[in-house]
Amino acid sequence: MSASIYRVSASIYKVSPPSDEGHPQAALVPAAAVSGQIVAPDRGSARRLDLDAYLSTHRPADDHDAERLAALAAAGGRYAASSQAAATVRKYDAGWAEFERFCAEFGLAAGPPADVEVVALYLAQMALQGLAVSTQDGRLAAIRDRHLDAGYRSPTSDDRFRRVRDGVRRVHGVRAEGKDAISLPLLAAMLATRVPGPRPDDTALIGDRLAWYSAVRDRCVLTLGFFAALRRSELAGLPVDQLQLVEQGLRVLIGKSKRDPEGAGRLIDIPYAPPELAWLCPVRTTLAWLDAAGRRGHLHRGVQPRPGTVPLLSGLTRGAAVRSTALSPSVVADIVKGTAADAGQPAEIVDALGGHSLRAGFATAADEAGVPETTSARVLGHTGSMTGPLHPARLRRRRAPRDLPPGPAAARRRRRDARRPRSRRRPSAHRADGPGHRI
Repeated sequence: MSASIYRVSASIYKVSPPSDEGHPQAALVPAAAVSGQIVAPDRGSARRLDLDAYLSTHRPADDHDAERLAALAAAGGRYAASSQAAATVRKYDAGWAEFERFCAEFGLAAGPPADVEVVALYLAQMALQGLAVSTQDGRLAAIRDRHLDAGYRSPTSDDRFRRVRDGVRRVHGVRAEGKDAISLPLLAAMLATRVPGPRPDDTALIGDRLAWYSAVRDRCVLTLGFFAALRRSELAGLPVDQLQLVEQGLRVLIGKSKRDPEGAGRLIDIPYAPPELAWLCPVRTTLAWLDAAGRRGHLHRGVQPRPGTVPLLSGLTRGAAVRSTALSPSVVADIVKGTAADAGQPAEIVDALGGHSLRAGFATAADEAGVPETTSARVLGHTGSMTGPLHPARLRRRRAPRDLPPGPAAARRRRRDARRPRSRRRPSAHRADGPGHRI
């Protein structure tokens, strides 16, 4: 098994608060089986290459070859439809609809192809409306995507348009604020608000059963999301058969992710927490939820296939039944905010938290526990060094002024720094695009 996550988790366990009466271990109570199936999102008709239309005008003489080409066209259409995530398609469709509304308002042609001037006017309106740069980039990416699908060069690639965009960023651009990290004391307080207690029977009130299911599930979300350092989309869409129970703990396979869209995957091995920290153990809380939802039998075993049809996390019906569909990523953020609010955190703290706060909390806790950055990066699935939002504590140390001890050497160093001329380089007019959509 991978040793990196064990070293990280062991280091974090050492600095974790001990168990007390406010943090009892969640009981592992077996439950009746509840199975479900994830329905693949409907991409609609593919907007990419129209292979069927091409074959209608390029028919081979042999009918047998025509059948083979038709099968290839169908396969090509499926591959084209799978080139983007369903969430990306929805965002692009919504962004293109906004552009069409703008064009209809002023009687302009949306295309494709759209004139560069029209897209520049649209960008100017978005900037004057105060839309965030990330929102602007998302809508411009939708315009680019629609033009490329139609076989046209995107107007957003025109150098004249790029000048307008650079000007908008210079005038209105602000640094995107990430979500705050959840500290271990805050995580402990959040878990204390979700103590499930004994499982109610079927004759109990629906409200009591809903509260019990929610408590067991939310503990799984908080602990697994924290110690596996998962993005909220990875956590929400994780199938049960991507989990494997091993002697040392739980092995998690992340198939596709933001930085791995082609699904090469990465393995995350999560160890059991020591007995005194059983209330914090992600392995125990995950097994407790699987037993509660009746899905433990879908854990991966040996070399059996992974169909990915049963989600780990699901919502609850009004009748206190576990839904068969996967949990929405936005619900992960709602759980984080809700448990933080129930833990007595002020509104300013709650508003700064989100689904990413669990992943950021792992990185910060690992840093404070003295885990090497390269080890944390492997757990987080990063190929390079850690990025800013994941290590806020480290960033604060970098930004803070150096406190030199008193003495002659410190005085000489301060005088030397004071005499050093400051750079007066003019900022470049060409700003490198940050991560995000290609526009």
